[in-house]
Amino acid sequence: MSPQRRIALMSVAAALVLIGVKLVTGLATGSLGFLSEAAHSGTDLVAALLTLFAVGVAIRPADPGHQYGHGKAEHLSALAEASILVAASLAISYDAIRRLVDGTAEVEATWWAFLVIVVVIFIDAGRTVVSLRASRRFHSAAFGASALHFGSDLAGSTAVLFGLLAARAGYPEGDA
Repeated sequence: MSPQRRIALMSVAAALVLIGVKLVTGLATGSLGFLSEAAHSGTDLVAALLTLFAVGVAIRPADPGHQYGHGKAEHLSALAEASILVAASLAISYDAIRRLVDGTAEVEATWWAFLVIVVVIFIDAGRTVVSLRASRRFHSAAFGASALHFGSDLAGSTAVLFGLLAARAGYPEGDA
């Protein structure tokens, strides 16, 4: 297996773990932050699968049908990843606005929710660094898009941490 595919496969595994952890924590605590992060991790899984496929195609040598090689597969993967992020962001924004308008957000900021988000932040940081290095090493647009994506995950996870801190402090009435 090529190093590119091995890196992409590790990203698929990380996305699967993060989906489970965030979803369980979000359902248990009622945190839209965790639930939106679980949905975002679902997009990560799709993006990681796209990257896995794209780097597998991109490393193929040129052939009569593709005289300049298959490198454009990575660019198409990056475009698909961006489209998925936009769709997920719109869905999360809709739910956040609905919760604000309805006032239907009750969040339980437990100690283990804090533990989970700290672990998630470390995983997000690791995936960002690994993807950025792979992007530079292999001159890969797909890994570059993944690094940007995982960097945004890191920012989102940090926002969830601040939301949990605000909920723990009682502002506003347990919403996070």
